[in-house]
Amino acid sequence: MKRQQSVTLAVICSVALLIIIIKQFGGFWPFRVLNDQILNPVGSVFSQIGRGINNNFSIITKATELASENKAQANDILALKNQLSSLKEVANENDELRTQLKFNEKLKLDLAAARVVSSEGTSLRKYITIDRGRNSSLKSGMAVVSSGVLIGTIDKVEDFSSTVFLSSDPDFRIRGLGQDGRAQGIVRGQLGQGYLFEKITQAESIKRGEFVITSGSGLVPKGIIIGEVESSTKSDNAVFQSAQLKPLVDISSIEVVFVVIGLKQ
Repeated sequence: MKRQQSVTLAVICSVALLIIIIKQFGGFWPFRVLNDQILNPVGSVFSQIGRGINNNFSIITKATELASENKAQANDILALKNQLSSLKEVANENDELRTQLKFNEKLKLDLAAARVVSSEGTSLRKYITIDRGRNSSLKSGMAVVSSGVLIGTIDKVEDFSSTVFLSSDPDFRIRGLGQDGRAQGIVRGQLGQGYLFEKITQAESIKRGEFVITSGSGLVPKGIIIGEVESSTKSDNAVFQSAQLKPLVDISSIEVVFVVIGLKQ
């Protein structure tokens, strides 16, 4: 046992002495070359690759976060635009209501507001559909106005919608009255040419710039403006004279109308 210990101690001492001698004479230079020229550069490359991967991962993470933030901001902007659009629509409808109420102060009409839901027709017939019907006590023949001006009468009535027979339709007819000269006649529609005020006797007076109003017939009360006189045609050999009327509203752009339910008590 003591002999083995002595041998082991001798080996250890010999190895230690050998290392000292090799170090003293530069014997470790191959290992330093291996470490300096190969191991360290390889380690540096892997270290740079690791830092690059980490940087790219950070960039991707930030890009993802920015994309999420941009999407959230876009959604917020869209929501704000929708709110602004809704507010503008409410403002437009309020303007129309104020105009109609101002007009209604004189005639004292019982009105039901309605939205135009569609505009259809052919080359000869023109009509619009509104979102009011029997549920709002609407009846066929009731006057429909916009900004205090007659645009037609109720034609067909459903439970929750109605078709409006437009005053621009060539088949439209209603009794009219000159507001100044009190000339009486029939107003009929003309596609793209306003209205024709006809069947006016030669003895009656009608002049340019005069308003023609409803004379009152059926469910259409008296006093609603139809149009303005642009010109008149009179012949000594004819029984009647006529006048060309200019529409005061653009029916094609109307979004809100008012149905005359009756007179306020």
